[in-house]
Amino acid sequence: MNASLFRALKLVPGVWFIAGTEDALHRHGLGVQVVSGTRFPIRRTLVLDLKTYAYLGYGEQWHGAKDFTFVFARKVSGVVDHPGERPR
Repeated sequence: MNASLFRALKLVPGVWFIAGTEDALHRHGLGVQVVSGTRFPIRRTLVLDLKTYAYLGYGEQWHGAKDFTFVFARKVSGVVDHPGERPR
């Protein structure tokens, strides 16, 4: 991502940048967060690498009658020639 995208995201109502956010593998990154819902809010956070802005992971927190937290992380990625192939 480049600087112009971050400038645009700053203009979107409800988008927050959170330093020190962690993914499911405990890697520190920049969180890009949005909260939706009023009665039972859901907080969604993308975690980006601090230097490259590469996607590291995603998290959700649901607050309501019961609270839930989900976190995900991208450990590796790669390029393949055909659908269904896996990177080596």
